[in-house]
Amino acid sequence: MSRKRNVHLQLWLTAEESRRLSEMAQQWGHKTSEEFVRGILGRHGRLTEQMQSVEKRQAATLTAIRSEIARLQRTEYVLFAMPENLAKAFLTYMPMPATENKEAAIVLGKAAFERYLRAVGTSLNNGSKTALNNLVGLDE
Repeated sequence: MSRKRNVHLQLWLTAEESRRLSEMAQQWGHKTSEEFVRGILGRHGRLTEQMQSVEKRQAATLTAIRSEIARLQRTEYVLFAMPENLAKAFLTYMPMPATENKEAAIVLGKAAFERYLRAVGTSLNNGSKTALNNLVGLDE
């Protein structure tokens, strides 16, 4: 049968350190410095458990953030893939202009593209956020 044995610890402190230890003991409601040190040692285990709990919550939060970022990346991919596929289909099935009309078709195409870019810029400032929010909600 094992007995509980007390161990004597002798610690040499400067006068300033001893004064500070006594003040801290009184602030924390202990009668002596020895009680204060024993109390601190007893709290150490509880503080370790609390820190582990905080770490677990932080890990869970980071996991949730990572999954949300992955979902947003998928949505962003869809947002870029849709216009790309539309452009491919349009260019695949649009007939080539006749040779005599080629220059005029190029000028008209460039003008139409500039109008398209202006319209995209305008829609970004107006209502595209609503459309984006609707699209983000589709994969839930």
